[in-house]
Amino acid sequence: MDLHTRTDTIAELSIRIILENQTEYGSFPASPSFSQFRFGWLRDDTFVAQAALLSGYPETARNFYLWVSRTLQAHQHIIEALKKKLAVGASLNSADFLPARFTLDGHLETMDAQAEEPFFFKKWPHIYSLKNIDSKKDWPNFQTDCYGTWLWGISDYIERTGDTHLLTECMSSILMTIDYLEMTWQLPCFDPWEEYGYERSLTSAGCVCGGLMAINRLLKSDRITHMVHIIRQFIMDNLTPEGWIPKYAGCKQIDGSVLWLFTPYQVFSIDDPITKKTIAQVESSLVYDRGVKRYLNDVYYGGGKWIILTCWLGLYYVKTNQFEKARAQLNWCTEHAEANGLFPEQILEDLNYPEFKTEWEEKWWPDSPSPLLWSHSMFLILYYRLKEKEGNKS
Repeated sequence: MDLHTRTDTIAELSIRIILENQTEYGSFPASPSFSQFRFGWLRDDTFVAQAALLSGYPETARNFYLWVSRTLQAHQHIIEALKKKLAVGASLNSADFLPARFTLDGHLETMDAQAEEPFFFKKWPHIYSLKNIDSKKDWPNFQTDCYGTWLWGISDYIERTGDTHLLTECMSSILMTIDYLEMTWQLPCFDPWEEYGYERSLTSAGCVCGGLMAINRLLKSDRITHMVHIIRQFIMDNLTPEGWIPKYAGCKQIDGSVLWLFTPYQVFSIDDPITKKTIAQVESSLVYDRGVKRYLNDVYYGGGKWIILTCWLGLYYVKTNQFEKARAQLNWCTEHAEANGLFPEQILEDLNYPEFKTEWEEKWWPDSPSPLLWSHSMFLILYYRLKEKEGNKS
């Protein structure tokens, strides 16, 4: 099978995986193969929904957004209680925040008080703890980027389909989310990789900013415009001296997730010098034979190359009309799919810390979880964007 045919075959498999794994509620598991990933993440699943939409299944995407809306409305009490706690300066714990992930039927997960603390909490406490917030043995759930992502996703869906009725149906949960982000975006929280809860991730800020920008194209609110201005300025105030966006405020390390700020969130335009300098830093520091790493100190399974980020760099190349480079990114993913066409979370080669790979495999999960729906979804998004730009020649 030649490369193009295999790419098409994997695209067909990818949409089947998405459709077959959507629950009756509208949610998607991150991966059906790993018990810790049988939850619905707002961030990951927003891109699963977009992949379904681009593949010609708008109802699949719509059902996901309705699931998010119902789930958030059922947990409005968390936002109201947090507002009161913040007003009086009360101490906080992780349960005071909306979670990054819910059970597939839209509930908070039940924590097992008898469960052993994950080994990585003990080994790298500086990575897996929150600043001034008691997170105990909980999953690193306080992640503001998830909520900016869902605002972007539902806005993108409405703009692509013209389904303004969905905006009406979900308005209360959208407004709740905006209130929540106004309260929380400035707080240190776990980043999109569910790490570094002591820091203020610039990707997280960018996701919030991009989500607010997107929803405000529909709501046209002066309040949201003001929020966007403040958050964008925060990002600009924390650039490195060289002018690129670092992993978090006050550091000089690049993170591959900053790609999201340019596409799809458009916090900075493609022609902005900030964009160009940041992309150059990603390319020079994190790209290994087209595969893209998260960051250079990444210890998770030793720190390999991620399918989603490799696709994201490809999406940037599509946006800047560098179609040969974009095709090369897509081809890399095809070449690194498993024999059955499934994508894991990451490709465990060119590791930052090879010595940690075995420890993760023995103490957490033997392999990188596969299929990972987010990986398949980003592959589909790049596949269709590139196909559109290449004039349906792929």
